[in-house]
Amino acid sequence: MEVIGVTKVRGCCSFLWLQDERATRRVVFARPYHCAACVGEMVRTAKLQRITVAGSIPMDRVREVLAQQKTELVGRWERQLKAAAEAGFALDAATAQVLPELLEATDRALERRFQALPGGASSLIAEPRRAAMQSSLLGDFLFDAVLESCPELNSAGQRLLGGALAHAAVEVLVRGALLKEREKRRREAQRTARLAHDLRNAVTAARLSMDLLRKRGELVEGRAARVLESSLRNLRDQVEDSLLDDLLNEGGLRLSRLRLGPVLTDAHHAAAELGADHKRLTVLLSKSTAPLMVQADPRIVGPAIRGLLRTAVTLAKSGTTIRFGAAAERNRARVAISVPSCRKLPGNRLPDLPALEFARRAARAHGGALSTRLSAADGCVLRFDLPRPDRN
Repeated sequence: MEVIGVTKVRGCCSFLWLQDERATRRVVFARPYHCAACVGEMVRTAKLQRITVAGSIPMDRVREVLAQQKTELVGRWERQLKAAAEAGFALDAATAQVLPELLEATDRALERRFQALPGGASSLIAEPRRAAMQSSLLGDFLFDAVLESCPELNSAGQRLLGGALAHAAVEVLVRGALLKEREKRRREAQRTARLAHDLRNAVTAARLSMDLLRKRGELVEGRAARVLESSLRNLRDQVEDSLLDDLLNEGGLRLSRLRLGPVLTDAHHAAAELGADHKRLTVLLSKSTAPLMVQADPRIVGPAIRGLLRTAVTLAKSGTTIRFGAAAERNRARVAISVPSCRKLPGNRLPDLPALEFARRAARAHGGALSTRLSAADGCVLRFDLPRPDRN
């Protein structure tokens, strides 16, 4: 089809006149984005100007060809994917399943792109088709707008334009879906966070009540008390880790200049709650003479350092003295926790502890690192590095 003219009806909708090289009559296609009043006016005008007004071109023959060649096309596509993989451009394995689904969707679109969605259709069916119709509507609108300004565009140029619009539609729709999913996850995370905060406060109140009963001598020491105390401690750790795990997964860090001294002091005060008293451990904090700053998210750094100290408490033998502190290391600040006497470790390797893994992920999220070192004398050192703020 060649564009041979444009008519703007009622100062509203523009209609393209097209004519095939072998045709004797001009054809105007009424698009779904044209309003009903303009289409009616165009129909009345067309009768006087011998213009055929059509809504679409029958594509039954194309549908028949695609249906007949489906098996062959799938085979060719799989061979091309294999060739691409052998050439070093391997695509996702799910790409092999795209073509059959694309052929089915193409058949529906060739039959009728714009049609009412079936009643009671699930969101898995309704949402993709609604998005496709939206994309088609916009694609037709932009395609016709370009032809209005560039009627000389030949069939090859029109094909390139159609491909570019389809490419852009996929990009925009996928980005929109991702943004929608991110917003949904953000709202769910907020609800989960409120629930987790309430649960953490309840666990803290239970721990304080246990400590008060123990000081009053009203708590009978024994296996049941130890199990209850351990369960409350583990529950609080899991709640805290789940909150911060969501932050790491979402990449929602709030970096600021943070004084490391108070964070270490808070961790030191929490040593008893982390189980140091139960194992008769002594935890010594070496305070820095000068303020040490890091560029980090305080919501993550505090729990990560407490998790590192909890790991040290877990590894230490009963009666051991744990030392920890922080020092400047070039453009980083290093928190080091030293355990001179660790319990026997299988294979002379640190166990896979959730608190240690969380601290490692927290360090990486900030551009830092976590390292561990075992000594020949059954000791170990845990190091947690964070970037220092730019002095400028």
